[in-house]
Amino acid sequence: MLSAAPRSVSSVARELGLTRGEVESDFEHLIRSVRAAGHRVIVQPAQCRTCGFAFDERKLAKPSKCPACRGSRILEAQISILKS
Repeated sequence: MLSAAPRSVSSVARELGLTRGEVESDFEHLIRSVRAAGHRVIVQPAQCRTCGFAFDERKLAKPSKCPACRGSRILEAQISILKS
C-alpha cells in the first residue's frame, strides 16, 4: 500500500476502517521494521499551509495547530516505502 504512492495515516485508517490512533502506533512499528529489512522509508513531514512551517518527521499524526503562526490548516505527513 505504501510502496505504490505516499499515504497519510488518516487515509490508511479510513481505508482500513480504523482510527488514526490505532494506525499511528502501527505505522511507527512498521517504519522500524521496514528500515531493519533494508528498505528506505520516505516521510514528507506535516506542513502548515499558512506559513510553511515543517513539523518533525517523527510526527506522523496530524498536528492540531502550527507552533509558528497558530494556524490550523495543516497538511498531514505523507509516508512511502521504496523497496531495495
